[in-house]
Amino acid sequence: MRARNGIAFLLLAAGAAWVAPELRAQTPAEMAQTAAFAASHQNEDGGFSDQAVGQPSTLGATNAAIRILHYVGGSVPDVLGCVKFVRSCRVPGGGFSSRPGGKPDPITTAVGLLAASELKIDDPDMIRESVAYLGRHARAFEEVRMAAAGLEAIGVTSPDAPRWDHQIQAMRNPGGTFGTGAGIPFATGGSAAAILRLGMPLENRQAIVKAILAGQTPEGGFSRDGGPPDLSSSYRIVRALYMMRERPNLDNLLGFVARCRKSDGSYSVTPDGKGSLGGTYLGTILTYWSRQLMGLPAVVETAGFRPMVAGDSLDGWEGDRQLWSAKDGAIIGRSSGLDHNEFLATTRPYGDFILSMNFRLEHGQGNSGIQFRSVRVPGHEMSGYQADIGEGFWGALYDESRRNMVLVYPRSEAVRGLRRSGWNHYVIRAMGDRITLTLNGQDSVRQYREPDPRIAREGLVAVQMHAGGSMEVQFRDILIQPLPRPVATEPTQPGFRIRTLRTDHGERRYTVYVPEGYDGTKQLPVVLFLHGSGERGSDGVTPAQVGLGPAILGRQGGIPAVVVFPQARQSWAADSADGAAALKALDEVMREYKCDPKRVILTGLSMGGRGSWDIATRHPERFAAVVPICGPGDVESTSSLRNIPVWTFCGDADREETVLNLRTMVDTLQRLGSPARLTEYRGVGHNSWDRAYNSPGLIEWMLTQRKL
Repeated sequence: MRARNGIAFLLLAAGAAWVAPELRAQTPAEMAQTAAFAASHQNEDGGFSDQAVGQPSTLGATNAAIRILHYVGGSVPDVLGCVKFVRSCRVPGGGFSSRPGGKPDPITTAVGLLAASELKIDDPDMIRESVAYLGRHARAFEEVRMAAAGLEAIGVTSPDAPRWDHQIQAMRNPGGTFGTGAGIPFATGGSAAAILRLGMPLENRQAIVKAILAGQTPEGGFSRDGGPPDLSSSYRIVRALYMMRERPNLDNLLGFVARCRKSDGSYSVTPDGKGSLGGTYLGTILTYWSRQLMGLPAVVETAGFRPMVAGDSLDGWEGDRQLWSAKDGAIIGRSSGLDHNEFLATTRPYGDFILSMNFRLEHGQGNSGIQFRSVRVPGHEMSGYQADIGEGFWGALYDESRRNMVLVYPRSEAVRGLRRSGWNHYVIRAMGDRITLTLNGQDSVRQYREPDPRIAREGLVAVQMHAGGSMEVQFRDILIQPLPRPVATEPTQPGFRIRTLRTDHGERRYTVYVPEGYDGTKQLPVVLFLHGSGERGSDGVTPAQVGLGPAILGRQGGIPAVVVFPQARQSWAADSADGAAALKALDEVMREYKCDPKRVILTGLSMGGRGSWDIATRHPERFAAVVPICGPGDVESTSSLRNIPVWTFCGDADREETVLNLRTMVDTLQRLGSPARLTEYRGVGHNSWDRAYNSPGLIEWMLTQRKL
């Protein structure tokens, strides 16, 4: 917004110490290390061992591992094997045992239901028999507590819930708490969580919260009986707080969790203990809950994105360092009052991009914003677009120091979920003349189209502190994904080039990627990429700006292959005009560029994933490999692909029918002798393409496939 008048600003005293609250948590790199630790424990039987690979798999270790991978955004190396192992621990007639062929017990049965829910195992008989088993055998409090957890996970209300609730309520103190002496916070937390999980009303909530919060130790964690804190006790107590949406001192709690972290990415139950899957499960879920209680995304998705701030450094940014600082990858702006706007800006411009960051106005006070496609102007101002932050302007698209007006006011649905004094999440998409702002997952500005061709399509990114009274603003998890901008120039020059295809249905524009060093003398692999439904149209540019295109742009030196990006108008069905045009564009590129006909790879995402299955099954002779991403296929047609390498990807939080379909596709192909592979990303929704195309090894695998 434009500067307001009249308030002189005071700078912080030089050298004054200040620590931003609630900035400490697992970094994306630490999450990746923890994911690798958990994944390394999977055995050939599909289960996981709590100790080291090769030791016997157990249901408890398997449940811990798949949940760790969920909380840190990892993937199960062999998800189909893991599903089979969990099924193998089911005991006919009811319940689960720790290992195949063992005897069931209530706690392990609850763990089996937790694992089955995490893995989307749909087996009505298993659920019915397990629920009945728990009703017959869960008697002691720990058995009841775990039964409540297992039933909650599968979304079933047991007819035994009232009896179990009565059993728990009988242990309650007159004031509403549970337990005695120093053990009150631990007992109260466990009992309250069990009652809530059973779907029963929680009485004396205020007294319960007060008793639990009183148990947080100076070290930041919680203990069982007033002794040293540990992750196990902290987990049980914070579980209740999380379910009630009550916050302990999260900065101190995360500090304690961090002290339990080991150099290999694992966690121990106490700071001086040994890392294990069990301890790692506790550490990661406490971090997961803490981020959500702060209003932050539970997992920061970094695949395909570049961090814009590293550690405590503001390298790559310029502005008044007495007002702006960096800590743990976050930008902090703090002033005691300003008589003009202040900006911290990047030193390099960006054109088309997706920009993602979390932000917070301390106490909801002040006014800020995120500049993009902007320029510095004399004095302290910047001119360009702004994603606005502040009362009356949250989620709006403003034109700072240029037209000095709100270009688009936010949609009410986006502002409704705003946390005025907490963390919020902005995603800014700038693609050609189109701009979209997303606030906390809701579009606040849907595809503003810039009508003035003179407005720059490139510029600096910056964060703002507005003129006015004292304020503090924080930006964290600041990530950008630069996007290709295809151009219609010399077709054999390296880069993304627009071409025009003539078809029986008229002209179609598409993009071709030409690799660095291309001279037309050496045969190269060729990749046909099919976009999703959101990229349908006729501009020929958009298909290269999602999935594989940004991944290529983000790789040093690109990739040594020619890539074809056709554009659909309706669908990629093999018998459609769009499907035929895609193959015709591929043929045209293979004629005019030096391409190896034995190394043609087909890939696509969402609608394009479905199209990849369909086109490959109709024309299996054309492709050396197929990589469908988050798009289902026709199980009845899989036999035509049994001799073609297939690697398919999805997020397990995608639509259940998509997840289960891809499991069936791969399982069917494997039974036919195919080397088909499936990668599921834990906790990831529909956009699994950024993970897939930026995962180590996928593109290299694609480019080494060759038809026999």
